[in-house]
Amino acid sequence: MKKRVQVFAIGSLIFWTALFAGGTSQAKMIVGLSSVNVAFLPVYVTEEKGFFRDEGLDVLLVLFNAGSTNFQALMGGDVQIMGSAFVETLGGRAAGFDIKNFWGICNIMPFQLYSQPDFKSMKQAKGKRFAISRFGSLTDFLTRSSLRHFGVDAKDVTILQIGSTPARFAALSAKGVDASLVWFPVTEIAKAQGYNKLLDLKEVFPEWPYETFAAKETYLSKERDQVTKFLRAYQKGVKYTHENKDDAVKIMLKYVKLDPAYAPAGYGEYRDSFPLDGKIAEKIIPAVIEEEFQTGRIKKKVTLEDMIDRSFMKALGR
Repeated sequence: MKKRVQVFAIGSLIFWTALFAGGTSQAKMIVGLSSVNVAFLPVYVTEEKGFFRDEGLDVLLVLFNAGSTNFQALMGGDVQIMGSAFVETLGGRAAGFDIKNFWGICNIMPFQLYSQPDFKSMKQAKGKRFAISRFGSLTDFLTRSSLRHFGVDAKDVTILQIGSTPARFAALSAKGVDASLVWFPVTEIAKAQGYNKLLDLKEVFPEWPYETFAAKETYLSKERDQVTKFLRAYQKGVKYTHENKDDAVKIMLKYVKLDPAYAPAGYGEYRDSFPLDGKIAEKIIPAVIEEEFQTGRIKKKVTLEDMIDRSFMKALGR
């Protein structure tokens, strides 16, 4: 079956839609990804190598520029599975929404906080402008956590919704903001251009459940067979990513816009963070829940059991 892929931009949403000449017997599944970055490399590999099709699935990847919009699409029924930062599902679950994380995609803390060259210390933070993607997103949480790490009250700074990492770095370059969290390869570009690294967040969060697959709990129960097929295909993609660096780098460059010179280093930085068994780095999560509750960003405490469905990891992780 010939398949054409087109890319459209509607507001903050970028999505891929497949147009078919005729019907198909494959089960359709729409998967939202909250950003375009190296952390989703095994997803791109799984799609490119045809592993989803091998399981009888027609998977449509929908690409967002923030986890909050991806979450809204999931709750609205526009996507069935979301690949997103774990933190971005916490607020939804605490607010009573039907969502659970069920598979780990990437366990790494990729962010570093870069600032203007003359902004050399967080002692200078008062009155500064910090860029995030959107309120309620991972960058929002981590920016506020970074401020607290240095004893700075978020009320003493200005937090601006700017968008994706490239957009935030563009704002930093144009002096529209004073500091922003960025990830690879923008970290390398920022360093080369003389911006100041205020903090590597690995110092605060050495173990971090960066990206996970999540879905409505009702969907996971009703469509368990389809989700199992999806994860079997994805495991093949993770294994292929681990074992085939050159091809994985080529696929990375197809999906992630970055200088080819940085691609091998990006692969090396992320490779070991992709769990074949779907493990989610859970250790830090209770502390994150407590911090979000104490700061009033969530009104109800939730537990790990509220947040995670481990049944797929138990069934397929071995």
